[in-house]
Formats: sequence, structure tokens, C-alpha cells
Amino acid sequence: MFKAIRRLFGLFALLALIFGALKTLFQWLDQNEQDSNEVFEDEEHAL
Repeated sequence: MFKAIRRLFGLFALLALIFGALKTLFQWLDQNEQDSNEVFEDEEHAL
């Protein structure tokens, strides 16, 4: 029983680590403030 709980907790910790790393990566990529990679245009620039 305790092994299953420890494995489940470890899985959640691993997922949190992966999502945190992805969030940090996307924030690092976004820091250059270049809009050339944006998928959607801003409303004031749309025709």
C-alpha cells in the first residue's frame, strides 16, 4: 500500500517538474519580445 502511494507521489512530482520546466522554457523563449512567432495577430493590427 505504501509503495503504491510513494510511486503515485513520485509520478505527480515528476509531472510537476516537467510542467515547471516547460513553463520556464516558454517564458525564456518569450523574453525576447519579438512578435514574429505569434500565431494570432493583435486586434489593432488586423484589417
